[in-house]
Amino acid sequence: MDKGNEKKLTRKQQAQQTREKTLAVCRELLAKNSFDELSIQVICKSADISVGAFYHHFSSKSDVIVELYKDVDSDFSKHVLPPLLQEDPIQSIIKYLSAQCEYAYRAGHDTTKNVYKAQIDNGNEFFLSLDRGLPYGLYTLIKHAQEAQVILSSVDCEELTKDLLLISRGAIYHWCVTHGTADLLCNVKRLVSNYIKPFLTSEI
Repeated sequence: MDKGNEKKLTRKQQAQQTREKTLAVCRELLAKNSFDELSIQVICKSADISVGAFYHHFSSKSDVIVELYKDVDSDFSKHVLPPLLQEDPIQSIIKYLSAQCEYAYRAGHDTTKNVYKAQIDNGNEFFLSLDRGLPYGLYTLIKHAQEAQVILSSVDCEELTKDLLLISRGAIYHWCVTHGTADLLCNVKRLVSNYIKPFLTSEI
């Protein structure tokens, strides 16, 4: 490798480190401040970067939320999905969507509201994709249940994935607008259990 390529690689590594550091700082700040209270200037000061450096990596504050949510996809793919594939197929689907709600609980309703805002403002293509970690994991569980002959072979697994995500997202939205007072886990378990019954080969 010549020196020019070595320098380029070093700059690339530095840029990646700056990006990761900024995301880590944003994660810490959002744990203590609301999204609306958090300014790009505060982020830059805390991360010790220039405003120009921030905009080199992110187009807006909403873009940061989108990027942080990719960590959730990774967690669901690596840690939430694998053990559930060994459990009862239908209960696994319910547990998987319950884990989505538990993530919202841990993040808090204010941060979760900002995830919804980011979805609308800046990341709808990303959040609606069924190929990313969380939705694809749900599709995998539904397909697994179908292969285990628990879900009817006539069911379109992709459409059922979309419908169940509508339910879980709706339950989370309702929890947000009630300022965290609604029983999110109870609601999503009840709604998912009732919705999925007509698609089963036998009653649960």
